[in-house]
Amino acid sequence: MIAASAATALWAGLVAWSPPDFFRIAAPFSVAWIALSATAAPPGLSARLRPRAADVMLGLGTGALLYGLTRAFLWVTCGGLSEALCRPLVEMYVRFETRALFPALALLLLVAPAEELFWRGVVQARLSARLGAGRAVALATALAVVVALVSGEPFLALATLPTYALWGALAAWRGSLVPAIVSHATWSVLVASLAPPV
Repeated sequence: MIAASAATALWAGLVAWSPPDFFRIAAPFSVAWIALSATAAPPGLSARLRPRAADVMLGLGTGALLYGLTRAFLWVTCGGLSEALCRPLVEMYVRFETRALFPALALLLLVAPAEELFWRGVVQARLSARLGAGRAVALATALAVVVALVSGEPFLALATLPTYALWGALAAWRGSLVPAIVSHATWSVLVASLAPPV
C-alpha cells in the first residue's frame, strides 16, 4: 500500500511538472503503478478484473455519457455563457499534447487503468471494508480530488469530483473494476484525444 501510494504522489508531481513528451514518461510509469497497485489490492483482484459483456457495455455507455455532459458543461463555461475555463483548458491541452496517437493509446491502455486500479482497486476497496461502500466512494473521491489539486491542474481537479464519484459508484455497484476502467478510458480518450471539446 505504501509503495502504491508513493507512486500516486509521484504521479501528481509528474502531472504538475508536465514535461515535454509527458506520455513517454507516463506510459512506463503507469505500468509500474499498475504492478504496485496489484500487490497492494485486497484479495480477489483477479475476479474484480474479469471482463463481462454487461460491464464492458456499461463502461462504454457511461464513458460516452460523461463525455456528453463534459461537452455541455464546457459549452456553458467556455464559449456559451462564459469564457472562465477557456484559457486554463486550452493551456492544459497544449502542455500535455494529447491530440496524437501515442497519448491516446497511453490514456486508453495504461493511464486510465492505472488510476482505476489504485483508486478503486486499492483505496476504495480497503476503505469499503472499514467504512462501507457509500462512505468509501465518497472518501476515495475526496482524496483523489486533493491529489488532483496538488498537481496544480484546476480542470483535472474539477473533472475528478463527478467522474471519480461515478466510477467509484460503478465499482461498488457491480463488484467489478471493469466498468470503471472502461468508462474512465473511454471518457479520457474522447475528451483528451479523439474529440476534445476545445
